[in-house]
Amino acid sequence: MRSKAYTIEFNKLRPGANSYEFDLDAEFLKDFELSPIKNADIKAITNVEKSENMMEITTHLKGTVVVNCDSCLAEIPFPLDAEFGFLIKMSEVNNFDDPEMIYLSRNEISYDLSQFLYESILLGLPARKSCEDLPEPRACDTEMLKKFNDEGKTGDDDTDNEDPRWEKLKDIIK
Repeated sequence: MRSKAYTIEFNKLRPGANSYEFDLDAEFLKDFELSPIKNADIKAITNVEKSENMMEITTHLKGTVVVNCDSCLAEIPFPLDAEFGFLIKMSEVNNFDDPEMIYLSRNEISYDLSQFLYESILLGLPARKSCEDLPEPRACDTEMLKKFNDEGKTGDDDTDNEDPRWEKLKDIIK
């Protein structure tokens, strides 16, 4: 169930510039199951430029999210500073196929920004998040890295079971 806290009601907007401020935190994230984001402390400043048949929505996200390091799985506070936007155009039918423009029926009176805000947070994060990428870099959890390396090793007994075809291929590159 979505909260009305992130909903824009079109009938309450005045033509021209309108501004909203949303706090995105653990309460916001609880609606998104299996989220890679553990916690958040983000201010979302959303500007809505309303014209007769269209609304231009831009959101600036600034704050911190807690995610797992991709190398050692430690929870790290990762900074976020990003801006995203899209257009809403009033039309005869709803259409959500275009990622940059949403067509809403003229009968709609509101739009829930929750999914847009959540996806914007995800898109604002880098593909690889690591302890070394923090503003104040720190070393990854060495105990966890050691465990990963130990699990990846197969042991000395497996060298006898190697396929001889691989040995012939190794001779080709020499």
